[in-house]
Amino acid sequence: MSAARDIARRRSLLRAALPAAGLLPLVLWQIVFFVVPVALILGVSVWRTQSYRLIPAFTFDNYIAIFARPAIWRALLLSVETAAFVTVACAVLAFPVAYFIAKKAGRWRGLLLVAVIAPFWISIVMRVAAWRLLLGERGVINQLAMTLGLTDAPMSFLLYSPVSTAIGLIYAYLPLYVLPLYAAISNIHDNWIEAAMDLNASPTRTFFEVILPLSAPGLVVGAVFCFVFGLGEFVTPALLGGGKQLMFSQVIQDEFQRRLDWPSGAAMAVVLLVLVFAALALSMKWIRRASGESGL
Repeated sequence: MSAARDIARRRSLLRAALPAAGLLPLVLWQIVFFVVPVALILGVSVWRTQSYRLIPAFTFDNYIAIFARPAIWRALLLSVETAAFVTVACAVLAFPVAYFIAKKAGRWRGLLLVAVIAPFWISIVMRVAAWRLLLGERGVINQLAMTLGLTDAPMSFLLYSPVSTAIGLIYAYLPLYVLPLYAAISNIHDNWIEAAMDLNASPTRTFFEVILPLSAPGLVVGAVFCFVFGLGEFVTPALLGGGKQLMFSQVIQDEFQRRLDWPSGAAMAVVLLVLVFAALALSMKWIRRASGESGL
């Protein structure tokens, strides 16, 4: 009997250990490629430099300097404003696209979903560089506008400005908003929409009282994708912004590469990371609320 108990105990331990063993590669991946780099950044952020050399002496001066330098505040504010605008613009543009694919596309649904994700098969650098050809003073958009008589001279504000940066970010992250919205709208049964219509609800009231609330989880997830990625984006502002108004990611890169002030750049990266975590924490709360879950 004792041998049978030992075998049963070992089997139960094995069953309990198998899920943990399956998670072990993911845990190791997170530790090596996330926890360790973040810990290094945190450590360097409280060091200082002397004659371009790192001095492992504990100090909060790097964080104090962030709040004392107006240029850094302007870059951070520009990044937040741009990310917020891009998020709202993507929400407005993505909703009709996602609704059409989910409810109206029929047998073309699969093909349209492939078309949504197809841009990700091409490097972001190549896609953003293509916008430089479209938005330049001699680009397609300006030439078309002058041909149609909409303007007498090229519109110089289209390129190397916050306008071009916002356009590039909207183009880059619009698919990331369409996909979660499509998933949320697909879960809305047609019977619920028809029931609202049968109760004499207008299309507008049906949208605001049935479709929009039920698609809230997709809206929140898409907003998180766009805001977080837009907040830390570097490639698009570097190629389309022209360096006239630096975003926060560009200031961080400047601290690391041009000024060789790694502790200052690390402190800015930590501030950006805190903003990202705050956005994620708020989004999780909103997602639980939109999904009808209770709790903190």
